[in-house]
Amino acid sequence: MEAILKFNLPEDQHDHKYALAGTDALIVISDILSEIRSALKYESGELKDCDADTLEKVSDFIYRLKQDRQLPELY
Repeated sequence: MEAILKFNLPEDQHDHKYALAGTDALIVISDILSEIRSALKYESGELKDCDADTLEKVSDFIYRLKQDRQLPELY
C-alpha cells in the first residue's frame, strides 16, 4: 500500500508546511506530557514546582484532546 500527499505550490504552501510539521507537533505533545509525568511522579524537571492538581488537569486535558483528534502514539 502506498499513500502520496500532493500539494499545489505555492498556493498550498501552508497546508504543505502543516503536513511536514505533524511529526514535530506529536513530539512536542509527547515532550510536554513526559515533563508533566516527571514533575508528578519524580518531582523533577522544568515543571517540578508547579501545582500537582493543575498538572494533572492539564495532562488529562491534553490526553482527551489527543483522543478526540485520534492522534497516534509515538513509538
